[in-house]
Formats: sequence, C-alpha cells, structure tokens
Amino acid sequence: MSAVRGHYVDTPTGQLHIRRLPAGVRSAPPLLCLHPAPYSGLYFTTAMPYLNARRDVLAPDYPGYGGSTALTAAPAIADFAAAMQACLDGMKLEGPVDILGFHTGCLVAAEMALTVPERCGRLVLCDVPYFDETRQAALREGAGQPLALSGEFRSLEPAWQADVSSRIELAGLDRSIELLAEHLRAAPRDHEAFLAAFSYPCAARFAALDASVAARFTIIATDSGLADATREAAAAVPAATFVDADDIAGAVFEAGAARIAGYVLAAVDGRQ
Repeated sequence: MSAVRGHYVDTPTGQLHIRRLPAGVRSAPPLLCLHPAPYSGLYFTTAMPYLNARRDVLAPDYPGYGGSTALTAAPAIADFAAAMQACLDGMKLEGPVDILGFHTGCLVAAEMALTVPERCGRLVLCDVPYFDETRQAALREGAGQPLALSGEFRSLEPAWQADVSSRIELAGLDRSIELLAEHLRAAPRDHEAFLAAFSYPCAARFAALDASVAARFTIIATDSGLADATREAAAAVPAATFVDADDIAGAVFEAGAARIAGYVLAAVDGRQ
C-alpha cells in the first residue's frame, strides 16, 4: 500500500511543500486538494487513502503555511492560486487536474478556474466562505488578527480552543494536536490566509466564471456554520451541481473523512 510522501517543488517565489499519495491504479486525472486556513495540506491526509484508488492525490501547502516558503508581502487569494499553478508546473503536470477545495481552498479553486481554466478539470467546493463585504469586514476584525503569542502559556489559549477543544470529541487528541502544530507553524502570519479569504470579492469573481467551466463545479454543503454561505455560492453558480451533505456534521475530514470522500469521488467521476 502506498504511503503519503512529502517533497518540495521549486517555484519562482520559493519552495512549495506538497504531500502526494500515488494512485492504486492510475486511470483518472490527479486530484489537487486545497486546504483551509490556517493549516496545510496535512488537513487532507485523513481522506487521501479514500481518494487514491484511481488517481494521484496532491495536497500542497500555500506559501507561508506548512512547509512552504512565505511570500514577502501579505498574500491575496490570487497569489495562492498562482502558487498552486506554479506547483503543478513544477511537478511537470501538463494536463488538467481535478480540484477539491475546503473553506479557504474553495476560493483558491474558484480563482484557478478563472485564471487557468485549462488546468482545471472537475472542481469540488466544500463549505464555501462566500460572504458579502459587510460580513467579510466583521470577519476580518476577528479571524483576521494574528495569534498573539508571548512567553506566557495562556497566549496559546485561543489556538488551543480553536484547534483542540472544539475538535477533540470528533477528531481525537492526536489529530487535533497535529492541526494545532500546523497553525502554530504559520505564526505570526497565521492570519494572512483569513485576510485573503475575507477580502476576496466573492460575488464578482463567482459571477465571472465562464458557463462551460461553471458546469464542472460541484458545491457541497455539510451541516456546518458555512451551510447558508455555501448555498449562496451555489446560487451564484447556477450551472454547478449542488449537494446537500447534511449527513456530515463537524470534523468533515476526520469523523466524516470516508463520507466526504464518497461525495468527492462521485463529483470528480461524474456520478452526481
């Protein structure tokens, strides 16, 4: 059985770290997995073994997250999308890849569909942070702030609450600590992907999608706090297929890993 392996790809803006799980029997395009903030491609390791029967599964880290070199300036979603394109180029992947985005990764996937549609096969967006400018401004005030670490142990409390306390019941301690560690690796710039996501002009960019590309989208809403926003995203892309995955409630890529993988495979295999 293949194991998830990590390696680095050289790009014009620095090295990008990527996790790869080879296909059991390669007969479908690779699946590029785009992670949520403030984590890394590690987020998908729980689901990758359910996804690789027919395709290589690739989970890169955005610049400044996981093991990837940070950009000099604060990134925008367009910068993450360009970095993912550079990652594909660095891996010598010339044809289209299927794409899975989760949270922040949904916006990166949408931007790739706009800027390099020829590199995109089928796109699956799960739990989309599709917000208007008023809601984004409020979110920037909260999630858009860096983790204020100090020499005091209590400075870790916000990250512990977000990554461990709120997750441990469904994800378990080991997985929760893994994600906490990825969050801390990005500090003190851990907030920049949130700022990018909550500054992204969702309505304008989703409306700009070419109809032929939009028809390759599947938008999945789990039973989460992003369910309503995800339905709004689906309404903004009427050519997309919408899937209500309300059988998954929390810990989507932990307790729900097998189920979300089933939805993703149905979408990329054209079975929705």
